[in-house]
Amino acid sequence: METNTDGTYFQEGDHVRIKRTGEIGRINATDGGVVYVLMDETRETKLFSARVDEDAYIELATSEVAGTMSRELESEDSGAA
Repeated sequence: METNTDGTYFQEGDHVRIKRTGEIGRINATDGGVVYVLMDETRETKLFSARVDEDAYIELATSEVAGTMSRELESEDSGAA
């Protein structure tokens, strides 16, 4: 995700979730305010607005790998204390 003076936008590589259905995909391209999301299960491409706001149909989804890594770091920190 990228934040600049114009707002916050999704970027290529972001994992996103469709709010209505819960489907997850990865943004594989952006073009002038539009993001192309390749859905994980169906492998189809869907188009959405690139801007992140309350009205957006998609939201940033944390990957399982990132969640696992952060839990491992927390475990190491608590074990060292």
